[in-house]
Amino acid sequence: MCSGPATRGVAAGAAPSFAVHRRTAVQRRHRIPALPAAVILFAFGSLLLGCRSGASSPPAPPPSDEQRAQALLDPAAPLPPRAEVVALADAVAIASSRAGRNERGAALARLAADLRARAYRLDQAEADAREALELYAASASAAAGTLQGCEADRRRALLAGELARDAAVSYRETYLASRRQAVLAPRTPCHAALERTLAVAFAYRPRGDALRALEHEGDLASEAASRGVTAPSAFVASPPPSGEVSPESAPPSPAARSAAAEGQVVVTPKDTTAAKEPVKITAIEPFGSEKGGRVVIHLSGPTTFQVGTLAADAAAGKDARVFVDVARASFKGVPRETEVSGVVRRVRLGAQENGGTRVVLDLAASLYRRVFYLPDPFRIVVDVSTRPPVRKDEQDASGKREVRRVVLDPGHGGNDTGAVGPTGLKEKDVTLDIAHRAATIVSRELGVETMLTRDDDTFVPLDLRTARANAFHADLFVSIHCNASENGQARGPMTFSLDRVRDPEGLAMRVAARENASRPRKSGEAGDARSIDEEMALIASNLDVGDLMARSRHVADLVQRAALASLGVRWPDTKDQGTKTAGFFVLVGADMPAVLFETSFISNPDDEARLATADYRQKLADAVANAIRAYREGK
Repeated sequence: MCSGPATRGVAAGAAPSFAVHRRTAVQRRHRIPALPAAVILFAFGSLLLGCRSGASSPPAPPPSDEQRAQALLDPAAPLPPRAEVVALADAVAIASSRAGRNERGAALARLAADLRARAYRLDQAEADAREALELYAASASAAAGTLQGCEADRRRALLAGELARDAAVSYRETYLASRRQAVLAPRTPCHAALERTLAVAFAYRPRGDALRALEHEGDLASEAASRGVTAPSAFVASPPPSGEVSPESAPPSPAARSAAAEGQVVVTPKDTTAAKEPVKITAIEPFGSEKGGRVVIHLSGPTTFQVGTLAADAAAGKDARVFVDVARASFKGVPRETEVSGVVRRVRLGAQENGGTRVVLDLAASLYRRVFYLPDPFRIVVDVSTRPPVRKDEQDASGKREVRRVVLDPGHGGNDTGAVGPTGLKEKDVTLDIAHRAATIVSRELGVETMLTRDDDTFVPLDLRTARANAFHADLFVSIHCNASENGQARGPMTFSLDRVRDPEGLAMRVAARENASRPRKSGEAGDARSIDEEMALIASNLDVGDLMARSRHVADLVQRAALASLGVRWPDTKDQGTKTAGFFVLVGADMPAVLFETSFISNPDDEARLATADYRQKLADAVANAIRAYREGK
């Protein structure tokens, strides 16, 4: 139940943490830097929800997260510390996700967005504004075709201008929202509000070629809406550049890479490692969602490729596209066109006169892209996303980090049992149980939205696991496994991050070879494993935007320390296998800090016996959750 202005504070039964930090909204506004008058002009359009109830009737039940959020939207209500506001908004956002893409889910997403938007306007933390933009976009998409969906899109447009501190951006985003909503919904008061905002901001309307470009964007937005692409997130702020980047223009290195700062990353193999004879595209493995997608091109052998992009052409009825020209490649037996979903509409293949194949991804909008390759078996990975690849490791004044979404990856599954212990315990069963236990803690106790790459005993390809994490816009990725050794003597937990092997004993290389294997390795293939690991290190270093490898090493250290602390009290003989680096396929391409946690050696009789117990698995799940908590707290 929301309280009136005279009784604001903590109602009976409310969370104690909201009893502190009673500065008023007016007091907190003194922290806001001066904004241009044109930007302030748009702030009036951002409606703040609030509620004022009459006299309370004790005893009152504890207010729900939704009620507390509503109460904090009262313009006169004092806000608690930002960390508590963020936690409450995240709890409402998680409830929205659980409610699904319906009226209820859309309302909760907008409520969470409104709360994060108010926090941004008072504290000016950009992370709050960016999260609010995502939530508004989710609400607009879930409630497409309704007044609620239009209002969410309108608020998102206004906030985008505030974040950019540019009235021209406000005009652009409002114009695009108006074009989308004109197609999606019958006329409502929201449409009139969009028109009034455009009229007030007419002085910031672009001129000449810039106006024609904006009108063209509006045509694309209208067309996308008519085709059912309702999420405005792809249009937030300025779209990514669409110019082609060729390998020749990249700085010379073992693997070419374009400028990551522009959101376009390309990693190609050395010409000397590519086969000179023709190769064949054996399969196209697509994955799409509303926030991102991945297409994996499987080939019979290594080859070179070039990457380019093409802007949408509404007049010709063509979508924005990313294409990959694969040298000396045929595709007989592979469908010429595959429908996908979300931001990746379809994948098309076409033969080229030079004997190669062009693979085209038709996209719902201009997106950020990363294209790289993986060896053994050779495949080309095309990642597209509404989220830029370069993101700082942002910490607030208290040193805390924002961790909103986490992906837990239970290793193996289905016909891939993973390692098997002396008595028959299967790695795939242990990892799924630990992941389920950890997800419950992370979601309920930490309030972090959590996703599993598999929720049951099914096989999920390694490439798809990271794709799901990227599309989820996860902030952390933890892959959970059980270790194994040839002699069965090794014991204890070990945690990996992605990098070159620095293990003179070769243990890390053998673990990576086992986890990466798409086919059983024969005796004497250690040299192949080493060369693959070296190549993986080069690929990873070229994908290391935003210092991801260093941040992943830090997370690996937290996981390892948490595991020893969790297990050590009950099992003081737990052996510390330490943190190591290696070239794991499941980690490469993750656009967030990512680690692989080898919980214990299932090949060791004592470790296997412990892994078979609920108590031991719970302690390992606690370790994963504690490491995530420590990372979020800035440790």
